[in-house]
Amino acid sequence: MGSRERVERLKAEVHKHILDAAMSIVKNEGCGALSIRKIAETIEYSPPIVYSYFLNKEAVLIELSKQGFTMLINCIQQQLVLVTDPKERMEAMLMAFLHFATKENELYQLMYTVGTDVPDVGKAFPALATFINLFREEMQQLVKENTLTEETFRCNYLICMSFVHGLVGLNRYYKNIEPAMNNMVLKKAIGGIISTIELS
Repeated sequence: MGSRERVERLKAEVHKHILDAAMSIVKNEGCGALSIRKIAETIEYSPPIVYSYFLNKEAVLIELSKQGFTMLINCIQQQLVLVTDPKERMEAMLMAFLHFATKENELYQLMYTVGTDVPDVGKAFPALATFINLFREEMQQLVKENTLTEETFRCNYLICMSFVHGLVGLNRYYKNIEPAMNNMVLKKAIGGIISTIELS
């Protein structure tokens, strides 16, 4: 391996160490606890070194959000391989979303907070665009031969996301909601949502 390759590998390793440390801080202490100085202390580097990789704290948060959406997609796809029925696949996808949001609560909150300061979330977070397209594909299977218009898709996508986000928010407020209750509530809601999609 040449000197240039070694330098590039070292840069990649430091970049990963920075993001790993930042992710650990966010998950364990929340976004408010994150700072460039704290990241530097965690990986035992000076703050200027961290700044040489990321312009500021916000740049780190955006990168963590990208990782979060990738993790969400992986979580969903792992569940989708287990089912083939269109209704069950839609249910599995939203269940996986809820599971991810409750398990990775701080990261989930970051993913849907940092995006409010981004002009175009689709461009900023490619994995989010992938998630939306995956949702579109599954919804198309529900309407079968009927054409899924952009308006119909967008309306039902927002309905589904609004409900799941709301349920996640209630779990943050009411700390004693059991996973079984979450599943029951979500399953009942999904049944109603799916019936409206099929009738669209």
